[in-house]
Amino acid sequence: MPRISLRLIALAVLIVAALGVSRTAPAQSKITEVLIGSVLPLTGTFANYGQQYLWSAQTAEDIVNNDYPDLQVPLGPGKGFPGLGGAPIKFIVRDDQSRGEQARTIVEQLISVNKVHWINGEGTSGITSLIQPVVESAGLPMTCHPCASPTLTEKGLRWFFRTGPNDRTMVASLFTFLHEWRDKGGPANLKTIAFFMCDNLFCQDNRKVASELAPRAGFQVVLDLTSKTGATTLASEVQRLQAANPDVLFLVQYTADTNVFQQDAKRAGWSPKVIMTSNGAYSDETWLQAQKKSNGGAGWLGRDPTAIDLVHDRPAWKKVNEIYKKYSRGQNMGELAMREITGLLWMADVINRAKSVEPAALQKAANETKMGPEQLIIDYKGVQFENGQNVLATGVVTQIGWDGEKHTLWPWDLATKSGFKPVYPNPSWQERDSKPKPS
Repeated sequence: MPRISLRLIALAVLIVAALGVSRTAPAQSKITEVLIGSVLPLTGTFANYGQQYLWSAQTAEDIVNNDYPDLQVPLGPGKGFPGLGGAPIKFIVRDDQSRGEQARTIVEQLISVNKVHWINGEGTSGITSLIQPVVESAGLPMTCHPCASPTLTEKGLRWFFRTGPNDRTMVASLFTFLHEWRDKGGPANLKTIAFFMCDNLFCQDNRKVASELAPRAGFQVVLDLTSKTGATTLASEVQRLQAANPDVLFLVQYTADTNVFQQDAKRAGWSPKVIMTSNGAYSDETWLQAQKKSNGGAGWLGRDPTAIDLVHDRPAWKKVNEIYKKYSRGQNMGELAMREITGLLWMADVINRAKSVEPAALQKAANETKMGPEQLIIDYKGVQFENGQNVLATGVVTQIGWDGEKHTLWPWDLATKSGFKPVYPNPSWQERDSKPKPS
């Protein structure tokens, strides 16, 4: 055979071999790490919450990437994702300074520059609503597990998921408790209510839900107030509340504004029979612990996603809390952190079941979730989705006692287990000052 023909045959073999390699290379590629974009309010108005979300992310990363053989939560035993050959998880955390436009810019960078596989955040409903369109347009899974605004999962979005309950569930718990309390030995003279809300999406969604539920529970709304988030004084609002003289104050404010309200209410010497609240400061473990110095939170009642006084003896809760405290400088998990960690471990389970970081595979695995309560550190009945909302997430009612800790008041079977006698009426400021302080 002529030498030129041999050379042509050899060249053809090399070309075919090269083409074969190029066709099979993608199938042989290995995921070296799973990237989670985490945009959080680490500074600014919502920094208290952002810090707890950061500790939760560090806890989840620790659990997934290290072997905890006796920890019965998703991805507790073993290292990394078994479905991805042991690849670790990595959270890429960015601070949005509690600013919506900053959060949008960061999310765009996380998607286009960092090439993350999932967006988690922002931790507040208002800012989360601003970044949802960006992530939906990119076709990536997105979550915000502590966000409670119902509207986040009522937009028909395909890529957004929330394992935590929304405020249609949790605010309903509050009004159910108040209505049933009368027949359980509670006060029979609670007839009027005032609303005092901040001006963002979360607070105003609470207002809408409460406006529907209060009349059904037998309450007359005597005042409906909204204040601007970040107010430095609420003295005039307190005066209006004092003049309206409601039996119940439904207060929905973030931590900084709650502190301002407490200061101004104390100066005015005003304290209604009942203060009940929804998320905001009441969900902030840092705020809760700070109240022990002044008895400032004693008697406040609010909605929670879990009977936090009854979960402390669970082995899984104890172990996860030990891990969490490595990052939180010794602070225990509050319900906010429990919601976030539960959601992040569910996310890890989704990624592992998908055995892929392709968005469509992750979306499919998320929608197919059927997780039982035995895998959770929180009192949900499980995790199962309809339109991005976990329909098995639940709500309870708790109250801060004179010990500075939360105790379960409702449902009644859990209240019986708790054995806590409700604080009523809401203590005066003089009584708070005179009582011994927990710390």
